[in-house]
Amino acid sequence: MTAQTSRRNFLQATAAMSAIAASSYARAAGANERIHIGMIGTGGRGRYHIGWLHRVSETEPLEITGACDIWKNNREAGLAEIEKRFNNKPTGFTDYRVLLADPDIDAVLIATPDHQHCGMLIDAVKAGKDAYVEKPIAMELDVLNRAYDAVTASDRIVQHGTQGRSSAGAAAIRDFIQSGKLGKILRVEESRSFYTPYWNNYAVPESESDTDWKAFLYGRPAQPFDADKHGHWMGYRDFSSGTVGGWMSHLSDFIHYATGCGYPQNAVSQGGIYSPTSDPRRTCTDTVTAILEYAEGFTMLFTTHFGNGANDYVLIMGTKGTMSIGAPDGNDSGMRGQVSGVGSDHPDRVASEIELDNTTDEDHMTNWVRCMRSRKQPAACMEWGYRHGVACILGDRAWEEGRKMAFDREKREIVPA
Repeated sequence: MTAQTSRRNFLQATAAMSAIAASSYARAAGANERIHIGMIGTGGRGRYHIGWLHRVSETEPLEITGACDIWKNNREAGLAEIEKRFNNKPTGFTDYRVLLADPDIDAVLIATPDHQHCGMLIDAVKAGKDAYVEKPIAMELDVLNRAYDAVTASDRIVQHGTQGRSSAGAAAIRDFIQSGKLGKILRVEESRSFYTPYWNNYAVPESESDTDWKAFLYGRPAQPFDADKHGHWMGYRDFSSGTVGGWMSHLSDFIHYATGCGYPQNAVSQGGIYSPTSDPRRTCTDTVTAILEYAEGFTMLFTTHFGNGANDYVLIMGTKGTMSIGAPDGNDSGMRGQVSGVGSDHPDRVASEIELDNTTDEDHMTNWVRCMRSRKQPAACMEWGYRHGVACILGDRAWEEGRKMAFDREKREIVPA
């Protein structure tokens, strides 16, 4: 990056932050008015969301008019995807704060590395933008607390990317559990596995000149440019909690949704880097077992491993029977809830095998767009986002500290149990 480019970026960012500070609200779109969305992050996940937004645009008036990514390859790929899908030429940005200062953008979709989510969300709502923010919402509780306060003090519509709760079949699972037909919930278990860590499968910048390394670090300690960290950030603890944030966020949010439970009280966690398919440069654990305890009287066990792709399942065990769930991450096949009386001697146990309804009225992205018009809270609003954030941070801190950790709801702190 040249000195001239650095100076230009600095001036753009300074002007953008001044504009953000001056913004107090963004207009709410009318029932038939087109919503203008800006993408912050156009890597693989961001481009997936471009396609999803395009599908939503078939019934909900919207278009993507801007896209920001610090890495040239991702930015160009994202702009090309938007132009192809929406048949318009979006504006490209290298600094998300400049995008936020654009008064013609109503909302943003944040699909950036995990350590950037909260800061960008705070800036977005302060700029008067509605937002969709990828999970996990946070890596540290103090940052999550600041984001929660900023969002709840605003009138912005914020949807978290825990789309499992909006998947086909999710509502039927929730209704069955909350009706009491499964009895008192005792334990929830999930096992997830791949042969190779999923964070090994991404491209990396060819050189530092292709990206903005300082912007990537986003407040993390200064360090020399590292292409592997930039491209495979999901495998580095500076930027991700690995599978706890990447996968357990889905499980914890869905259990909160399905049972209506409160925050986890405490957690224990263990694991390490054991798989021969792991790259020795990466620092996130490839094998994790975390157990979270809830005041409602059940435990949630999340276990994951790489090096062997077998043994994926989700089970919810109650006094009247057992429920198994397929596809808990909310992919296109939805949730497949199956219930039986296995394991129960309760007089009112589930009498026969039941396959729950596998339909939905509204997918997660459509829900966000419609809520931007109605100004109603979306399915995964900040209250729910805060809960999955606490669960993931609590589980990760228990592993990091090597001891049982607890969440103090009144003080909003994580402390030794």
